[in-house]
Amino acid sequence: MKNKISLFILLIGLTLVLMPSCKKVANEIIGTWDVMTFDTKPEGTMQITFDDNSNAIRILNSESGMNVDSCTYEITKKSLKEHIIFRDSEMLPGVDKLDGIYRVDKVKNDVIIATRVEFEDDPTRGGAFLRMELKRKN
Repeated sequence: MKNKISLFILLIGLTLVLMPSCKKVANEIIGTWDVMTFDTKPEGTMQITFDDNSNAIRILNSESGMNVDSCTYEITKKSLKEHIIFRDSEMLPGVDKLDGIYRVDKVKNDVIIATRVEFEDDPTRGGAFLRMELKRKN
């Protein structure tokens, strides 16, 4: 009986410790972010705006014009790390869909670094890895 009570108290403690970080990421992500890239794609600039209703709007400005994509997102916790799950995004010219599960590697000083670690619809499908660095737009 004593072991069950100790386990119950431990689970409650872990839940209380781990939950605020998800809430922090959910609150921190609201707003408009410049997408920083490490290569020459996409040509132009890209922004993602997250609202508090779990909607994300991606805008790509390039020489060929402005392209807009909207999708949904969800903040979850998995393996003691926060994750952003994007759903229902579309391809933009020269840019892949956002869909997938992104591990949040860093949230600090108006910078978010996340890495797509798997596709939600098929975790065994290869080629999921995509690194994304977001810098809060001033």
